[in-house]
Amino acid sequence: MFYEFERRAVAFLKRVEGMEPCASRQQAYDSLLRHWHAVESSYHDDKAYLDALLKKKMSEDNDWHCLDGDPCYWQSPKVPQLRIYIHDDGAIVIQRLGGSREGRILFASTSAQPAFHPPRPADAKEPIQGFASAVQSAATSKPEQSLSKM
Repeated sequence: MFYEFERRAVAFLKRVEGMEPCASRQQAYDSLLRHWHAVESSYHDDKAYLDALLKKKMSEDNDWHCLDGDPCYWQSPKVPQLRIYIHDDGAIVIQRLGGSREGRILFASTSAQPAFHPPRPADAKEPIQGFASAVQSAATSKPEQSLSKM
């Protein structure tokens, strides 16, 4: 059974290698699910099983953890050495846990979201939050003002 899952996991990793970056957690999940469905389609003829696979939701019932956090992750109940992390911004990491290759990253994709968001309008009322926003704010203000903020 483990060998069969390993074969499918390798086929899955080959499929996601050229995957376009995603911009959200849901987009990343949907994309991974479509790739897994394609792999499973080459092993199964059962249309009901394959249709149900595409309708699976990201939930605790389907072995997803930390859904209120960033990242959330899926850990296979059959092969707990495999973990898939999905970040809120769409970044994905697939990791092998345990054994002689502790913490080995099998796949990683960045987010499709830009690292820096567009400049805030001058009339924005909410405070700047986070380091990236502070750096961006300093970079878009007058140079003499930005030096005093650093």
